[in-house]
Amino acid sequence: MDDYVKRKLQEWVLSEYIDNFKGQQISETNFKLLLGEEKAQEALIPPWGPRLLFKKKLEELCNNEIEPSTSKMLSPSGTFTPGKRKADEANPLITNTPKRLCGTSLGRTDGMTKGKQIMKQVKSKLQSKPDDQQSSLKFKEFLSHKIKVLETDKKEVVGVFGKTGAGKSLLINTILDQGNVLPTGDVSACTSVIIQVEANMARDGKYTAEIEFITQEEWEEELQSILAERKSEEGNDDENEDSGSDIDEYDDGDKIYALYRQDGNEATVNSLMDSKHFKSIPEFLLGKKREFKTSQAEELSRELCRYLRSDILSNEQRYWPLVKSVTIKIPNAKDLLEHIVLIDLPGNGDCNKSRDEMWKSVVGRCTAVWIVSEIHRSVSEKEAWEILDRCVSYLGHGGQCRSISFICTKTDNICVDYAMSIEDSILSRNKVAKEMVENKFNKQTKIKEQFNIDKDFFQVFTVSSDAYRKNDVLQPEDTEIPKLQEFLRNLNDRHTKTSDYVSGAYGILSLIQGAKSSDMTDSKKEVCQVLENNLKDGLETIGQSMDEAYEAFEQCLSRGVQQSVETCERIAKDKVIEPKGKKGSGYHKVLKSLCKNNGVYKPIRKKGKKRLRERNLNDSLASCMRDLSNETFKKYFPNQGKDSSINDLIDNFTLDTNRLIEEHPEVSLHLIFLKTEEIKLKAKLKRDIRERKKEVYNILPKSISDTMRPCYERAAQYRGTDSLESMRKELRNHLKKFKKEMFHKAKKEMLDLLKEMKKHIVEELERELQESMSQSLKTPDSLLVPDVSEEYEEMKKCYEKLPSSTNTATTTA
Repeated sequence: MDDYVKRKLQEWVLSEYIDNFKGQQISETNFKLLLGEEKAQEALIPPWGPRLLFKKKLEELCNNEIEPSTSKMLSPSGTFTPGKRKADEANPLITNTPKRLCGTSLGRTDGMTKGKQIMKQVKSKLQSKPDDQQSSLKFKEFLSHKIKVLETDKKEVVGVFGKTGAGKSLLINTILDQGNVLPTGDVSACTSVIIQVEANMARDGKYTAEIEFITQEEWEEELQSILAERKSEEGNDDENEDSGSDIDEYDDGDKIYALYRQDGNEATVNSLMDSKHFKSIPEFLLGKKREFKTSQAEELSRELCRYLRSDILSNEQRYWPLVKSVTIKIPNAKDLLEHIVLIDLPGNGDCNKSRDEMWKSVVGRCTAVWIVSEIHRSVSEKEAWEILDRCVSYLGHGGQCRSISFICTKTDNICVDYAMSIEDSILSRNKVAKEMVENKFNKQTKIKEQFNIDKDFFQVFTVSSDAYRKNDVLQPEDTEIPKLQEFLRNLNDRHTKTSDYVSGAYGILSLIQGAKSSDMTDSKKEVCQVLENNLKDGLETIGQSMDEAYEAFEQCLSRGVQQSVETCERIAKDKVIEPKGKKGSGYHKVLKSLCKNNGVYKPIRKKGKKRLRERNLNDSLASCMRDLSNETFKKYFPNQGKDSSINDLIDNFTLDTNRLIEEHPEVSLHLIFLKTEEIKLKAKLKRDIRERKKEVYNILPKSISDTMRPCYERAAQYRGTDSLESMRKELRNHLKKFKKEMFHKAKKEMLDLLKEMKKHIVEELERELQESMSQSLKTPDSLLVPDVSEEYEEMKKCYEKLPSSTNTATTTA
């Protein structure tokens, strides 16, 4: 066996099978002949899981070497047309980049990596000794900026939610096939730590972890809350209503024991903040991150245990109470995670403010969500469904989620029906479980308010990590681990990322090549005039459509204001101020905490007791306006689909460069650049819209919170035996006095954000495209540019290896 085969097996994380390949004298010469040889593959790699991985990797390797030399010669109908290539080169067309095509896409090694190597050479030339021309300097700066923007990676986020013990960590470890990089076991996990898993793009083959801590001030504030709760007995159970979730598995008081052990008994906040307790984690005191780097997954897992696990049986000091988040990077994971961040999330926010804000931010960035629950509890367990219920507004109008999956784990844990085999029993229960979960999902009204549900939006997976690893009870495909791996591959979409990069780089190099031409002044002026007219018309269309959206929101918000004014006092009373059955001293602490935290109550967790219901007066007061604007949000800002959305408006905008290329082939290189810039700019604007619409949706409770803040502050000051009634009276009076002003203000602030969105879209399109037109068509003929002819030809080759329909331009020159 030669080094080539050994290197490939190591790269594919199949090192343990190197001896098998060596024994069968597999070399670079016959390695690729294994494609399609199922029996030979089985002899070399007996286990199903690794063999499936080898098969896929080998197919990708062989497909990447296919030269689609005839793809450019296909007519629109897909049939071969002699002489078509020559005609296309004379009249190049540009199209938007669509989805990947399997089997003919450009390989990663030949595409992205080589493309970046070429652009590195171009950057070096642009940074070489400057010439005396001011216009040349400006042109080089423009190009350098475009290259920098091109190389910015935008990652998708998959959020993994689930109750402790549901098997989240084992599921992630099994899907990634990297050993036990996340700690697993029977001990309970620390549910407040956010764990991010992504690919290590460095070539060192190391497993790394970066731990971010909360601040000393935040920990001191948290200690004060926990100790204050210790001192005052809950006393009455009238505030301990069942929110519908399960019994809490750990106590916020466990945080003190985890970190301080016996030293935490009867201690004061000042003594607990003494620096002697943090000698082993100086990064916490210095406000820095702690980093680990190991060669093995299990080694990193052992290092992380004290930062992630809440195992109070151990005598070791545990640091998880101080951890805000952990970022783990694993090698050899490009296939699944190159453009993805997989995040293990607690099911809800945290009483710690920074953790809670980070939780909201991460949930709002999730492209896809996995809800994990044991199969025998998938329908009956309240917590999994309550997680979905609590998160829905952050995922929908306040987020960017396009897919929700319910993952039923531990499917191999079953009492066998003796009339059936173990395998048949598992598969039969899996089928029933899927139907039951889908039926329950279809009854979730809050989901339907936030999303346009289609057949691809919700999926149910029945999974067994143990059965996949052991390969004894079920076939690998029946464990559905391969389906989840394919889910990540499709979301990772490395082929499209490669096409986007190569196409964008090719556009930049086309501009540089075109800038060397000095005999097309008249053509440039004519084309530029047409482009400016097209831009003006397109901006007018966008402006008019955005005005229509504004009017639609204005109407539904006006109805919301009227309804809110009429019902807000009753809603506030029933939801927060005086809910049914909450009259004792216990509820006094709830209302006091709510006022201290600007209208939001997050309960201290107490082991063995029902988890208390969170209360948010600001959200309750905003509910009428939100309910009446939900349909308008779904129409103009859907997370998936187009219809009459603002994103559809952006997609329809065009400078019509395709037609101009046919009419003016002498400036086709300049127009190719402009088209690629238009495509990239529209993609950026859609990301901007996505972020701004979150702000638009969240402005209502924020605005209400700002109006209510003086009232909250006054109410929080009340002490003594009548303080509960005094707080209630303060809230009622403030609401009665300011309700009209408050809701009209909230409406205005939302509409103002919509105006700002319109302004941003129009100004960004005009500024960026005018700048691109200026640099490509209005530069002086004497412009001095670096010679990138060699790089241009190399990039052209990379570009021509892309599938025909994914090309953003067909080359000329």
